[in-house]
Amino acid sequence: MPSYPHFTFSGSAEERGLACGETLRERIRTTVDLYTDRLFSCSGLSDAEIKLRADRIREIISNFSAVYLAELDAIARGANLERWQIYALNARTEILNTPVPECTALYFSNDRILGQNWDWVAALEDLAVVITWELEHGHRVLTFTEPGMLSKIGLNNHGLGVCLNIMFAEHELNGIPVHVLIRALLDCATLDDARETLKRSGFGKSSHLLVADDKGQACSTEFVGDASFEVEPTDGVLLHTNHCIAPAALRKTAAVSSTLDRFDQASTWLEKTSQRDLEIMRHILLDDSRGSISINTSYHPEKLLDGQDVGTCATLLMDLASRNLQIKKGPGNRAEFTTHSL
Repeated sequence: MPSYPHFTFSGSAEERGLACGETLRERIRTTVDLYTDRLFSCSGLSDAEIKLRADRIREIISNFSAVYLAELDAIARGANLERWQIYALNARTEILNTPVPECTALYFSNDRILGQNWDWVAALEDLAVVITWELEHGHRVLTFTEPGMLSKIGLNNHGLGVCLNIMFAEHELNGIPVHVLIRALLDCATLDDARETLKRSGFGKSSHLLVADDKGQACSTEFVGDASFEVEPTDGVLLHTNHCIAPAALRKTAAVSSTLDRFDQASTWLEKTSQRDLEIMRHILLDDSRGSISINTSYHPEKLLDGQDVGTCATLLMDLASRNLQIKKGPGNRAEFTTHSL
């Protein structure tokens, strides 16, 4: 069964980062090359401009957390890369800011089930990894991520989980990038702590973050340029694709291809059944019945990324009560999941 490799890194921030950089060196360098050579060029920015943005991101992170600064610097050292390359990688969403269709996220409060599809560039399917970060005070984070990033989709040993959706709006580069922010959220012990972290993370991004816990609570936040908006659940369900749905934020993001189609597809599932458990979430996220506009979509060329193949790289399901992360590799509706636990 195809699956993602799982690594564990522990110790101090510097020790964790160095171990990550050294262990995943080839994966990280290949990922950095992919962004540098084939993806960042689609942003219209020069190499010098990207480096300036990466340096700015490092400055922002240094004011936010010395821990993440030390960890990221050490990853760069371990991977034999320049620091700016790792910071550009961790801020790739904000640097690219491209309206590429990505990701459908769901939370069912009754069963404490959180999940999403990760839709992105096909080349990253075989590069992505699962990491357990073991922090000094016994806190543990289990995350699926691109190598060299602090985090992406995951949960922690306190039963807190995070999913995300890219959105598209003009913004300044003046807030914590989402892949660092998600790690900060997963380092929280409670949803209240996560809310405070969201508040102090600044703006400067266009993304949706869905944070949920094993008590049936959730916080769904849309960041749009210099503002943020919270989405309320409907009958114990939070559903999000790649457009704003908070009433105060409607039409604040540019239309992203297929986002309305995927939202409608998931909504149709939810309307035709009262079932709100792991099984129905699996069915929804694996639904490929509408071709290229499906929730689960096969790889296809994306003109906004110079013809790079884009599709569902992974499907992820989190049972927050059991601290389990189930992952299916690649597109398609065959339910071949691997389970990772804390």
